[in-house]
Amino acid sequence: MRDLFFCPERWEPDPMISTNAASETRVRGFSGRTVDAWQLGDFGADWTAITSQIPMETGWLEAGAQYRFCFWLNGGENSRGDETCMLEIFGDAWEQRLRFRLNRNHTKPLLEKNHWLLFAVPFTAPEAAEALNFRFVAAGAVCTIAGIPDMDMSACESLTPDAPDTEHAARHNLFFPHGWQDEKSAAAAEQEQKTSRRKKIAAAAAVTAFCAVGAVALGTYLKKKR
Repeated sequence: MRDLFFCPERWEPDPMISTNAASETRVRGFSGRTVDAWQLGDFGADWTAITSQIPMETGWLEAGAQYRFCFWLNGGENSRGDETCMLEIFGDAWEQRLRFRLNRNHTKPLLEKNHWLLFAVPFTAPEAAEALNFRFVAAGAVCTIAGIPDMDMSACESLTPDAPDTEHAARHNLFFPHGWQDEKSAAAAEQEQKTSRRKKIAAAAAVTAFCAVGAVALGTYLKKKR
C-alpha cells in the first residue's frame, strides 16, 4: 500500500459550488509550527468543496492499486451534530465515488495531537481515464486541512497522542479564538444557519412567483392574440 499526501498548493475551490467559503491559509499545525493549509466551510447551511486531481499514470496512480491518502485535519464538527465533513474520491463517474465521512468518528483517525487529527484513509483506486479526483466537502462547520511534514508518516505515527476529550460537544476548532464554541459563538452560528435557510427559501419563492407571473402574462397575451 502506497501513501499519497495532501499538498495544499495542488488544491483549489470547486468551481461547481457557488457558495464556496474556502481559502488557502497559514495556521499553527500540530507541532506548533506555522504550516500551509486550506480552511473551508462555515457554520451555516452552505456547501463548500475543494478539489485536486492526480494523473492516472505509472509512478502516480494505477487503477485497482491500494493507497492511503494522508493529511492532518482540525475541526469539522459543530455543537448541533448536523455538520458534513467528508472526503470523496472518484474517477470519471462521480456517481460511483468513494465517500469517507471525517466527522463523528465515522472514519477513525490514526491519532490526535494538539487538537489535530491524523488521517490515513485507505482506498483502492477506481477506474479513471486520465486522472483521479479528490474532493473535500464541508457544511455546517469549519474544517482546516494540512499536509504531512516532509511526507514522513512514520514520524507522525510515532507521536504520543492527546488524551481523549469527552467534555465538548464538538472537536477543537482553530476557527474560534479559544478553540471551542462558547454560548455566544454557538448562538451566532445558529443564527447564520437560519439566515442561510431563509435566503434559500426566499430565493425559491421568488423563482416560483416569477414563473407564475410569467405564465399569467403569457396567457393574457395569447388571449389578446385570439
